[in-house]
Amino acid sequence: MPSSADEMDKQEWISRPMKNCLVLSISFSFVYTAYLAIQNLQSSLNQEANLGVTSLSVLYGTIIIFGTQAPIFIKLLGAKRVFLLAWLIHIIYTATNFYPTFATLIPSSALLGAIAGPMWTSQGMYITAAGEKYAALKASGSDLALHSVLSKFNGIFFMFYEMTQITGNMISSFVLSTSTYNDTSDIDNKFCGPNDCPNSFNNGSSGTIAEPERHVVYILLSVFLVCNVCGLLLTLFCLPQHTEIRKDASSVLTDMASCFRMAVDKRMLLLLPLFMAQAMAVGVLYADYTKSYISCAIGVRWVGYIMTSYGICTAIFAVGINSMAGPVGRIVLFTVAVLIDTGTLIGMLLWEPKNEGVVVYFLIPAISGISEGIMQAQFNTLVAQVFKENIPPAFATYHTSKATSFTLTFALSSFVCLEKRLYISIILYLVGLAGYILSEFCFRKQQSFIFSTHEEEGPEAYRSQKKLETDFSS
Repeated sequence: MPSSADEMDKQEWISRPMKNCLVLSISFSFVYTAYLAIQNLQSSLNQEANLGVTSLSVLYGTIIIFGTQAPIFIKLLGAKRVFLLAWLIHIIYTATNFYPTFATLIPSSALLGAIAGPMWTSQGMYITAAGEKYAALKASGSDLALHSVLSKFNGIFFMFYEMTQITGNMISSFVLSTSTYNDTSDIDNKFCGPNDCPNSFNNGSSGTIAEPERHVVYILLSVFLVCNVCGLLLTLFCLPQHTEIRKDASSVLTDMASCFRMAVDKRMLLLLPLFMAQAMAVGVLYADYTKSYISCAIGVRWVGYIMTSYGICTAIFAVGINSMAGPVGRIVLFTVAVLIDTGTLIGMLLWEPKNEGVVVYFLIPAISGISEGIMQAQFNTLVAQVFKENIPPAFATYHTSKATSFTLTFALSSFVCLEKRLYISIILYLVGLAGYILSEFCFRKQQSFIFSTHEEEGPEAYRSQKKLETDFSS
């Protein structure tokens, strides 16, 4: 019989993975409270020469260039140092928004994009390692499925992450509401909603959205700078060094080759359209819904309040739904999420904002938040399990694909009308769902072959593989 000291020691070890998960989650909360709020406002506050959207295009375009090299960055710096460097660059990015020009905002956006891939890959490595350790310790003597544990840990992280949509947007709305600028205008003279087209001579929504006074914006950015510093200090003093998942001392060339191989892996190729479709839908919400619907129709001061509904729903469903991932099943969750997002995209396609009440503008972000809460955690869990033999390149490819989609979304907004981009997003989502279902079918077919082979080798081997099947596909 184990002693009470042994039990306490076991509980201490079990609590450490959870502590690491919480420290990382709270650090991201501080930093992304600032970043996501600034991102939501870029297209409305920096309209001149389309600077805001251009900076976002540069940011996500840089992720494409450097994203696949994330394992090399992590090997050279270590996962924790990657976070520290990322938070320093976030501070620089926030600071350049005090004086936004092409000479200041574009270089800082490029720096932020360069570190984003390594940062998110490090995040996936930390959460996966914490979840695997927790499952291994807690499951000794129980039948705890790895998929359920990873879903729980990713659900916790993305609950904190998505709550930044609440904190950041509430801060921005409170501060911007102190402004005395005039955001009222005749909406009938504007082309809001799906009719918003770039460089159209009769598009009154382009460049005519009233902006708050600069001193109010300075107050807002100062608060966000404090948030960035808090995230940096918490990571520096409370997050332990990461124990690398891969133990081999492969060369830089080997790491580069592994990233390129991952990009053409047939399992990844089937999943990429869904990754990209979800990112495009989020990009449309961040850049187009905030500008072409909210700011155009009722004023920029409402952006924060309305996008808060998105954060609330995402945070709730990140934990609520993903904690039930085991019994519900991943296929059901992804199908529901895709149907929700395509529904909101169709709603944006059909809706031309005119004189509706403010409450109506909360609906699309709130409904989209349900899908985001499901997708974020389940994507990370899916990648961690399907590619568990090569996690860093898998996460790097996953985040690079999303960055590619964000870049296309923001770049297209400079010369393609919103209506056409909504059609593109809907079609991509349907292709993505088909690819994902096919990937699940192929995986289960492969597992059936493995199980039949192990059944011939002996009942113990079969039961072991059967447990792996339950852990993966539940």
